Amino acid sequence: MRKMLAALTLVLLSPFSAIAHDEDGEASEVKPDRWTILHVGTLIARPGEASQREKSIIVKNERIERIADGYIAANALGDDAVADVLDLKNAFVLPGLIDAHVHFGGGDHTERREKETGESAYRMLNIIENANKTLNAGYTTVRNPGASGWAIFAYRDGVKKDIFPGPRIFTAGHTIRVGTRDQGGACYDVSSCKKAVRQQIDMGVDWIKLYATCSGSKPCGKEHAPSVFLQEEIKAVIETANSRQIPVAAHAHGTAGINDALRAGVRSIEHGSYNDRTSRSLFKSKGAFYVPTLSVQDNIIKDYETATDEMKPVMEAFMETHPARVAAAHKAGVKIAAGSDAGVTPHGDNARELFWYVKIGMSEAEALRAATIVNAELLQKEADIGSIEPGKYADIIAVTENPLENIEALSEVGFVMAGGEVVKTMAAE
Repeated sequence: MRKMLAALTLVLLSPFSAIAHDEDGEASEVKPDRWTILHVGTLIARPGEASQREKSIIVKNERIERIADGYIAANALGDDAVADVLDLKNAFVLPGLIDAHVHFGGGDHTERREKETGESAYRMLNIIENANKTLNAGYTTVRNPGASGWAIFAYRDGVKKDIFPGPRIFTAGHTIRVGTRDQGGACYDVSSCKKAVRQQIDMGVDWIKLYATCSGSKPCGKEHAPSVFLQEEIKAVIETANSRQIPVAAHAHGTAGINDALRAGVRSIEHGSYNDRTSRSLFKSKGAFYVPTLSVQDNIIKDYETATDEMKPVMEAFMETHPARVAAAHKAGVKIAAGSDAGVTPHGDNARELFWYVKIGMSEAEALRAATIVNAELLQKEADIGSIEPGKYADIIAVTENPLENIEALSEVGFVMAGGEVVKTMAAE
């Protein structure tokens, strides 16, 4: 019996059937290292810093092992390692982009089934479809601030476990909002707001999202509207989230809601349409990030002609005010973090947000930084994403035109690698 056990142990430990255990103690097969070499014509490793020419990016499994000068051969790694070599010599290569504000769960599938018991399952169809569009557009990481049900958590965890491809996801659950009914995210005083946050934490959120104002189309979302929460309620939300080291993002259009949320210590303001000088000072003193979702302007411009007489003044105020105040915030030194509000805007057109940044006066490099370096800082993941450097995830994209000279080059992302896996290939010229 002992000989049989010893023989079985040798088989289990052999290099052809290596076994490892994950953090939960579950056994899994150890796969051999996977090596990939990218031959890069122009490397934009850290947007805002000088580009580099004729480099090789060596990828080991899901991370960047090193960056070498010139174009190294497939068999040059030693230790019998042979790499796949990908030709990007005619391309401009940059870090995978990050979108700090998407909503993967919306779409036709859910609308058709919204009152049926299968709503969550149909929402998953939307998530899969929308995430695929986003990934193929060059966005390898997203933040999903606000979602109903469990589907987004299941998808996030499935991507994390390599069950299926998709962008890396950091998500909130139900949005914390004013309400007296016992529904996900609704609260009406300090105690109930703490409870609502703890319920979201129990679901496994990465972020908490707070409605500091209503939507911009409602009176409680207009420029001079007061905050919808009392200051002590906002503080209760943030303190409860911070007790588990979970950051808070605040949806806020009106000035009072923006400033109350900043004073209380939110990590980011979403939309921030009517930010003022006080807001900009608070952004800087608190170290908060501004996610302006400017590409929603595309929708407003498109829908203006068919809007009702009641809505047209509201839309005019947004068209006149929002871009100008984002520009003023950037000029004042506020940290602009790129978020497209995809779900309100089309999934896959996420880079429209960056086109708007250039339109209001940011340089191409500054726009790219907002979707890479700055967003990595917002997510507190600078060690893993946001640039092409040794040790970071191999989140890499390529385009045929220099995005530092024409930001709209990002309309046609030809190559996508996410966590070392090639998602989209670019034909060699």
